[in-house]
Amino acid sequence: MKPLEGVKIIDFTQAHAGSAATMLLSDFGAEVIKIERKGVGDLARYWEPIQNEQSGYYVYLNRGKKSISLNASTAEGKEILFKLIKDADVVCENFKYGSMERMGLSYETIKEINPSIIYASLNGFGQYGSMKNAIGLDLQLQAMSGMMDRTGFADGSPVKAGPALGDHISGQYLALAINLALVHRKKTGEGQTIDIAILDALFSVLETAQVTYDMTGSVPERSGNGVPFFAPYDAYKAKDGYVVISVSTEKQWESLCDVLDAKHLLEKYTNATTRWENEKELKKDLEEILQNKTKMEVETLLSDAGISVGAVRTPKEAMQCTPILEREMLATLEDAQLGNIQMPATVIKMDKTPGGFTQSAPDLGEHTKYYLEQIGYSKEEIRQLLDDGIIEGRA
Repeated sequence: MKPLEGVKIIDFTQAHAGSAATMLLSDFGAEVIKIERKGVGDLARYWEPIQNEQSGYYVYLNRGKKSISLNASTAEGKEILFKLIKDADVVCENFKYGSMERMGLSYETIKEINPSIIYASLNGFGQYGSMKNAIGLDLQLQAMSGMMDRTGFADGSPVKAGPALGDHISGQYLALAINLALVHRKKTGEGQTIDIAILDALFSVLETAQVTYDMTGSVPERSGNGVPFFAPYDAYKAKDGYVVISVSTEKQWESLCDVLDAKHLLEKYTNATTRWENEKELKKDLEEILQNKTKMEVETLLSDAGISVGAVRTPKEAMQCTPILEREMLATLEDAQLGNIQMPATVIKMDKTPGGFTQSAPDLGEHTKYYLEQIGYSKEEIRQLLDDGIIEGRA
């Protein structure tokens, strides 16, 4: 039995951030019912890669979920939603601020239907503050949070993290918050609202930049891949790509020079200070040695010597990485349109209640009929709702 079995989530999320949260909850047994706009559905359904009119992006973020497709702007559509929400545990949304209220689905309205509901919201700037009405997208939020100022090289422009880091991190915070609210409700019977801002999530992962500034009045300039006072600590060019090497002790430095047959560097760079002060020259010296070795050869050689090292892998190479495979971080899902597709498995490993998924993402409105029957609609009523354009799905 999975830990969240029996938890019902009415899921208005779409795109990445909110969907990542409910994906994690679904992996651990929650019944996640996506509410999708009739004729359109989740925005991620249109995101590459697409094959046979199916988005791999959408399938990854919505595996194991159910889909109801309806027109929520109609009285009939709202009535369906209210009936679904009446016995739900969680309502989850990541629309622009005020959208749920304009749809007649505010927390105050839903609380009247279900007093113990957990009402979870996620967007760029959260549910209060002067920018709550603004659109918040990943690049913008990485810039505003301080993340971009900490990423890149001192003599170059600020750089965003490659993936949509804010979306994914905020989604994990949302999933955690929902679980905390479920624990609180089990103890007290009380529901509550949850407010996650992507900007907050990104601001929280700057390590100690905020504390450093508060204590000293400044923070070090961007340092690329390096950190102050440690060298070698960077990405170094090998024969066929790059490898990162991190040396933090004299013993490690001696081992590095030994396995690379570069004892002359011990005489040239006698201590950590000389290595750091002459880091650019040190990098050239190391790359001259590494140019005849592949990045994987360097990784194996230095790893065996107890040195922190890692080849800079492409996504394809990462999918073949031994620790990734050993940790079962790749799972294969069968999808009707995509066939067998590999995607990241759940990060959380639990020996008694492991997570996982067996079903692909739902077609738009695939479960509309099923859930309407569950809340009391007859076959004739469902047929009429289909004919009237209120819902869509399999008859």
